[in-house]
Amino acid sequence: MKKILFSISMFLLSFPGVVSAACARGVGKGFQNPLCKGLDTVAGFTEAFLNVVTQILFPVAVLFIVYSGFLFAMAGGNTDKLTKAKGNLLWVIIGVALLLGAFALATLIKGTIDPILAV
Repeated sequence: MKKILFSISMFLLSFPGVVSAACARGVGKGFQNPLCKGLDTVAGFTEAFLNVVTQILFPVAVLFIVYSGFLFAMAGGNTDKLTKAKGNLLWVIIGVALLLGAFALATLIKGTIDPILAV
């Protein structure tokens, strides 16, 4: 398992460099690399990655919020079930806050780094 995680992390860390090299070479005049649009830096890659993750996880979060509401409705006054529903909703809110925080932090870092590198 450790080898798989290490391989995935090494791939993700080297991906911006590979894309940057492919964009710099200009291979093929008729085709353009679709990954060259802002993904040649770590900040651009991170922002694009978080955009995709956000688009996937927000609908999942909405489903879990609906599920929490279902748990509240089905609790029927049972304190154990209400406690479970409250805990579920709390963890969904924490997850959404972490997702928004990661996206905001990446955008902030990209906004800080881009003007420095443009000089």
